[in-house]
Amino acid sequence: MNLKLKYALFLTFFFFVVNPVFPHSNDDFLNDFGGDSFSDLEAEIDTKTSEIIIETRETDSKILDKEINSSSFITGTLSQRLVYGLEDPGTYFSRSSQGVDDFQSKFNFQIESKILGSINFKTSGDVSWDWGSFNGTNYEYNPTAADFQLRDMYFDYFFDNGLWLKLGNQIIARGESNILTSSDVINPRDISTIGLQDLDDIRIQVPAILLNYSVGFLNQEIITAVDSAMNKFAKAGTAFDPMAPFGSASVVSKTSRPNNSIETVIRNKVSFNGMEFVLSFGEYNRKNLSTISTSVSGATTTLNSEQDRVSFVGFSGNMAKSNFVFKFDLAYKKGKRFPFSNPLTAPWSKHDNTELGLGFDYTGISDLTISSEIGSSIIHGYSSLLSNKEREYGYLVRADWRQLNDILTFSAGHSKLLGDNGSFSTFGISYDYSDQLNLSSKLVSYDSASASQRLYSYRKQDLLVFNADYSF
Repeated sequence: MNLKLKYALFLTFFFFVVNPVFPHSNDDFLNDFGGDSFSDLEAEIDTKTSEIIIETRETDSKILDKEINSSSFITGTLSQRLVYGLEDPGTYFSRSSQGVDDFQSKFNFQIESKILGSINFKTSGDVSWDWGSFNGTNYEYNPTAADFQLRDMYFDYFFDNGLWLKLGNQIIARGESNILTSSDVINPRDISTIGLQDLDDIRIQVPAILLNYSVGFLNQEIITAVDSAMNKFAKAGTAFDPMAPFGSASVVSKTSRPNNSIETVIRNKVSFNGMEFVLSFGEYNRKNLSTISTSVSGATTTLNSEQDRVSFVGFSGNMAKSNFVFKFDLAYKKGKRFPFSNPLTAPWSKHDNTELGLGFDYTGISDLTISSEIGSSIIHGYSSLLSNKEREYGYLVRADWRQLNDILTFSAGHSKLLGDNGSFSTFGISYDYSDQLNLSSKLVSYDSASASQRLYSYRKQDLLVFNADYSF
C-alpha cells in the first residue's frame, strides 16, 4: 500500500502542479472533500470560513432579498469523473483487482426565473452516462443510455410581512453537526460512496414545504416533508455494496413503506451578539432501514426492513469569536432501533439515545482553514447483545490551504467513525484552470483492522479520483 500511495500522490501532484500555466481567478474552489456517511455516521466537514458560514444561512434576510431581486438565468456544469482502484478489494466485488472502478460523465443544469414578477422558481437536474461496465472482473467500454435525475423543483416567495414560503422538491439543510444527523433530519443522503462526495452532493432533495417567519427576536420555521425517502445505497457488486459484510451468503432485503410518510420539524431560533441558538423538535422517518424480521428459504435469507418513526428534541447553535466559529448540536431521540451483534437477529432493539456533536472552524492563519468536530452517541437502556457500544465516539479533522489567489487548493482530512468502526483519510487538490474549468483530484484511503468494524469489508477499496468540471 505504501508504494501505491506514493504512486497515487505523485500522479496527483504531477497532474496539477507541474502545469506551465496558472491563470488568475478569484472564484471559489469546488469543495473536494468526501464526507459520506455510513449508516448514521456522517463524516462531512464544512470548509467555509466563519464569515461565509454566518452569511450564507438560508434564513438570512440578505440572501432572501438577493433571491427575490435576481434575474432569470440558466447555468450548467459538464463533469467528467474517473475512479481508479489502487488495491485488490476481493472477489466479492465486481472489481476484484487494481484498475478502473468507474468512468462517468454528468451534465447538471439549473434554471432560475421569476413568475408573476415576484415568485422565484428553480429547477435543476442531472443527466449522467456510464462509459463502461464490468464484464466479469474487467472494466470494459460499454456506454449506457442517459439517466435523468430531477433534483430541485420549487417555488420560493418572500412576503412583505416577512413570511418566507418555499414549496417543492428541495434540500433543507439544518443543524450544526457533520459527523451526526442530530438535527439535520429532513433530507436523505447519498451514501453509495464513502469519502468521495462533498456535503452538497450527499443530500437528496425531497418534496417539502418550508414556512419561515419572525416574531420579535424569535425566528420560527415549520418544515413538512411529504415523502419519506431513504438513503441511497450502492448497487450490488460496486465498491461500497451494503451487502458486502455478508460475503457470499445469499441475502435479500425487502422494504416496507412506513405507515406515516409525513415528517414535521419545528425550529425556533434566536440570534444576538454573534451567537445563534436553535431549539427544534418533531417527528421523522429515519433514513436508514431497520430489520423487523427475517425468513429463510433454501439458501436465501430475506431481511424484512422498514424505517423507524423517530421523535426528537434538539438544541443547537454557533458562536463567532475572533477567528473561530464554535458549533454544537445536541439531540434526544425516541424510537430508533439498533442491530444485534448477529445482524440476522430480528427485530432490532428499540432504544432512546442522545447524540452530541461539538466542532469549530478556524481561519486565523493566512490562506489556511482548519475544521474539526467530535461526535458522541449514548444508548439508553443498553443491552450487551447490541452491536453498538453503549457510548460511542468519533471525530473528524480537515485542513484547506489556498494558494495563488485561491486558484490552487490543497485539502487533507481524516474521519473516524463512531465507535470502533474504522476510519478513512483524504488528500485532495483543486485547480481553477480558468473561470469555467475546474480540475480536481482526490485520494481516499480506508483503514479497518477488525471484522467487527463497519469499514472492514471496504478496507482494500482505496481510490484515486480525477474530476474535470466545465461550468457555463
